Formats: sequence, C-alpha cells, structure tokens
Amino acid sequence: MLNCRQSFYRHQKKWDIYKDPQGRTALKLIEPIFNEHACYTAACHAHAEKDKILGFVEADASLALLDEAKFKQGLALTAYVAIFFIAISAFLGLILWELVSKPVSYLAHGMEKVIGGDLNYSVPIKSHDEIGVLSNAFNVMITEIKAAKDQQERWTQTLEAEITKKTEEIQKTHLQLVQTEKLASLGRMAAGVAHEINNPLTGVVTFAYLIKKRVPPDSLEAEDLNVIIEQAERCAKIIKNLLTFARATPSEKGDLNISEVLRRTIHMVENQAKFLNIKFDVRLEDTPFIVLGDVSQFQQIFLNMMINAADAMNERGTITISTRKTTVDKKPFVEIEFTDTGSGIPEEIMGKLFEPFFTTKPVGKGTGLGLSVSHGIVKHFGGQIDVKSTIGKGTSFFVKLPLSEHHA
Repeated sequence: MLNCRQSFYRHQKKWDIYKDPQGRTALKLIEPIFNEHACYTAACHAHAEKDKILGFVEADASLALLDEAKFKQGLALTAYVAIFFIAISAFLGLILWELVSKPVSYLAHGMEKVIGGDLNYSVPIKSHDEIGVLSNAFNVMITEIKAAKDQQERWTQTLEAEITKKTEEIQKTHLQLVQTEKLASLGRMAAGVAHEINNPLTGVVTFAYLIKKRVPPDSLEAEDLNVIIEQAERCAKIIKNLLTFARATPSEKGDLNISEVLRRTIHMVENQAKFLNIKFDVRLEDTPFIVLGDVSQFQQIFLNMMINAADAMNERGTITISTRKTTVDKKPFVEIEFTDTGSGIPEEIMGKLFEPFFTTKPVGKGTGLGLSVSHGIVKHFGGQIDVKSTIGKGTSFFVKLPLSEHHA
C-alpha cells in the first residue's frame, strides 16, 4: 500500500484546478506525509522504517474571487483597449481634419469665391506641407488672374479713351479740312477779286496822270493827284503780291538769294492790317546767302512764320528777322531767325508744333497746317526748323537751309 502511494506521488501533480459542481473554479492541493524519524520510533506508530510516505493531505480552495477579479480585469482591459482605439481614432480623425479635410474645404470655398468673381479672396493656409504648397499656388494664381484682369480693364479703359480721343481728333480734322477747303475757295475768290480790282486801279492811275498834266505842278490839285497816284500804285502793288503768292505755279528749283526773298515777303505783309501795329526789326547780313530752292515755297514758309508771330503777339509787338551763316554736320547752312515778343509756347506742346492740323488758335483763326507744311518744305530742301521759347518773353523759330555748293 505504501509502495502504491509512493508511486502515485511520483506520478501525481501536487495541485490542480477544476470546476466544482456549482461551476466555480477550485484549486486542489495534495501534499505527502513523510515517515520521519519521530514517526517510526514512536510507540504509537505502527509503520516500519522503510515506509517513506505515511499518507497524503488533500485540500480544496475556491478560486471564485480570482475568477471575479479575472473577469473584472478582462472588462477593464477591454475598456482600456476600447478607450485606446477611440482616442487613437479621434486623434487620427483630428489630424486628418486639420491636415486634409479642413484645407481642402478652404480650397473648395476659395474656388467657389473665384468662380463667383471674388478675386480678392485668399486661402488662409500657411502650412509647409503639400496642401500648403497647393494653397500658396492657388493664391498666386488668384493674384495673377486679378492682375491680368485689372490690366485688361486698364487696357479697355485706355482703348476706350484712345478711341474717344481719336474720334474727337477725326471730327476736329474733318472740321479743319472743311475750313481749309473754305479758305482755299476764299483764296481763289480773293485772287479773282484782286485781279478784277487791279483793272480799275490801273484806270485810276492812268487818268490821275492825265489830269496831273493839266494842272500846275506846284498847285494843291497836283499834290492831291500825287497822293491819289501813290496810294493807287500801293494798292496795285499789294494786289500784285497777293496774286503772285496765290497763283498756283509749278515748283521750280534754282539758286536764289534768301535775303531778297525775305525782303519781298516782308514788303508784301508790312502794309496789311494784321501787321500795322507790329514793328519789323530786320537784321539781314550783307553777304548774299544763295540756296537751292523755289521762291514761292520759301515765301510761303516765311509768310507762315510772320503770321504765326503776329498771332502770338495779338498783332502788337516786334518781329525780329535776322540771317547768319552756320554749320550743320560740318556743312555750311544759312540760318533765318524769326523772333516774336509774344507769350511763349508751353513745354508740353512743343513736340506737337509740326503735327498736321495741330493748332492752339481759336476756331476759324488757324488750320494747323502752316508749320506742318513749312516743316515739310524745309525738310524737302535738306534743311531743318528748330524752336526755342520762353514763357512770357516770346518764341524764336530757326529755319536752317543748306547753302548752294557753288556759293558756300
């Protein structure tokens, strides 16, 4: 029997966990009782010394509290895991919202704004990630679109202003062309009238001479007849100069003395009503300046200069006309200066003086063609026109013409 127990002990665990009939967990403990020296020498014992194990002590302990603790621990662990996953999910959701959803919603809102025409909107994203780069590119795109639109609007406004300006200029040019045609017709009519007046004047002078022969030379009648003859010849000379200037003759180039052309032009205008209150200060050099050109065209240039000077002075003042020799690009030129004592020309319109139809005169007093035509004639003969003006003191025009090679 003891051998069996010893064998059982060698093969049996000292503890075991099982379920009791009520389904609760229990712990079974088995501990051997060894045959110690005090046992087999005692008088009350009947076991031999060779028996090593006298028996076993078996104890059962309920593990219900442990099961309950384990259950609670499982519940707590499950709760912890659930809370952990919820926290992680919330954290990831927050990151996803802040880094992706929210910026994308800003971008979508910005696109709606731009589609609606609001180009002042800027996406409020300042991050440095891919979304931030995309937002910055979107803001730059909006800025460039706005700049392009503003520039287009400015171009449109400028174009509208230019169209309005050009329309006004065309209308003004049309009126000036009409006025020019009227003046041309008036010139032709004046030439005809002058020609018709010249015939009676010739008769007046002829008959005045005949009457003068019938009266004593020293009588009052002779003096009156001399006045009649002098004034009639003066009228005839004025009409002759007018016809010479107005007559359409073909341009003929040839050598001419520029001083003689100036004197003839001055003599043609100095008795006109426009120049009665104007003093001519003529300072022509004695040296004959010979140039290649056309007399009538040069007369037209000089006449335009004198008329412009008279208008600038309101027909009261002094016109200084002088000539001198000068050089342009190391070539000999004659310089004719026309200086008035008018109010001067503002700096902002100096560059427009030689434009066709540009004039500062009131409507009906100028066509804006005088300086333009004069400039074209001077350029045609290889010369140039320079202008200097001082506000409140007057203006000087310098007509420079190349001297003839044979007389340079």
